[in-house]
Amino acid sequence: MQERMAVVMELIDVKDYVQKTAEIIGSVVELEALICDREYRILGDSKQRSHEPVRKIGDHSVLTAAIARQQVIIMEDTKRDSEGCRFCPERAECDINAMVAIPISRGIHVYGGIGIYAHKKESVRRLIGKNKTFIEFIGRMSELLIAKLDEEQEKASLRERVRSLSNHATSVSFDEIVGSSRGICLAKEEAESIASSSSTVLIQGESGTGKEIFARAIHSSSQRFDGPFVAVNCAAIPDNLLESELFGYEEGAFTGAIKGGRIGKFELANNGTLFLDEVGEIPIHLQPKLLRVLQERRIQKLGSSQDVPVDIRILAATNRDLEEMMKTGAFREDLYYRLNVIPLAIPPLRERRQDIMELCRFFLERYNRSLGKDLKGFEPEAEKVLTEYDWPGNVRELQNGVEYAVNMARGRLIGTDSLPRRLFCAAGEPALTLKPMRQVEEDYIREALRVFGSDAEGKEKAAGVLGLSRATMYRRLKEMEENGAGGAEAPDGGRTFET
Repeated sequence: MQERMAVVMELIDVKDYVQKTAEIIGSVVELEALICDREYRILGDSKQRSHEPVRKIGDHSVLTAAIARQQVIIMEDTKRDSEGCRFCPERAECDINAMVAIPISRGIHVYGGIGIYAHKKESVRRLIGKNKTFIEFIGRMSELLIAKLDEEQEKASLRERVRSLSNHATSVSFDEIVGSSRGICLAKEEAESIASSSSTVLIQGESGTGKEIFARAIHSSSQRFDGPFVAVNCAAIPDNLLESELFGYEEGAFTGAIKGGRIGKFELANNGTLFLDEVGEIPIHLQPKLLRVLQERRIQKLGSSQDVPVDIRILAATNRDLEEMMKTGAFREDLYYRLNVIPLAIPPLRERRQDIMELCRFFLERYNRSLGKDLKGFEPEAEKVLTEYDWPGNVRELQNGVEYAVNMARGRLIGTDSLPRRLFCAAGEPALTLKPMRQVEEDYIREALRVFGSDAEGKEKAAGVLGLSRATMYRRLKEMEENGAGGAEAPDGGRTFET
């Protein structure tokens, strides 16, 4: 694969920022300010705020000389001291009498220059009398321009890397989604038909059904296939970090913010696809910001009041009942309808049993290669166990089961003795009943509160033992109360906690 050329940012790439800088300089020093790049193109003019075609400064101007020599030039009488002015064809009409020209450079690299111009006698005296102060100020503004270029350079590099991964290492086609059952074929047909659209898709299905695989296949078959695919697991990021992770932040936005700020996932996904996995876990206070992005395709970084446009397609996924969450107030109704523009349901494995052995053989080939094995298949008794098991963890559980069996197998075929024990039920014994993960978590929370107490200190200790943040603990308690799950029972039958 041919490597892409590294992106090198120049002032022309941040022209709007350069224009704003020129306006700031002109306002502070109360003189005319021009900023041009090393091609002598004027990108910022304090007196011109409308968008006009880019023009160039003269080859013999003072600013041109400052850029070429990489040194500060002070002209107290331009018409007398400047060679460029003496031979300029517009000399008679020009009313510039003095100027300070400063190059924008770092090391040996020159980006352009900044010029301050004085016209009237009073302005000339002020410019010359305060040229040292002006030079120091312009130097700081020059550093800000270079810092902006560094920021854009980092963004470009990040986008070039999250794109490299998307286009090569993690791209997926619909043909690679294993299964020939009617349910999975219908899901693939629906996903393929909406791939070329720009509309938001909500992929619904139980944990482990392959929602992210479908999202990647939709992206790979879309017109954005050459752009980045950025996946975010909303359940895996602590509540207090999720906002900065999604939207990014400016330098100094909060204690611990890194120098120069940080780009968020929305910006990383620009011109591509953002996949929000476990979208039902986004806390209620962040849901309005996500709604705004869906409606306006604009974001605001933490610590900034400036809107940043983003050109992205959003794919979301959840294994939770968002309609039920709307009823309890845990999920915004308007956000749900903006996400659920195109619903896509992925059936669980127990509803497409004819795919089980096809998946087993697919994973057998994979683990034969990665583990250095040469197993030929499955014994009939093992196939019977595999196809009769309900697979509550769906394809993810099946994949883990096959990996275990390949490690345990000693013969040429995988037999029942190599399968995980959980796949078997003793004769006459009822099938294993598994609780939903949410209910298991609630059981642990109730037990922890029973042990540590239901006061504030007890809740803090319980959260620490369970590995939950304080905010997540209180959110879970509130959801349990709203859903009627209740808390641990006190000896008198009352609740042991309040939220």
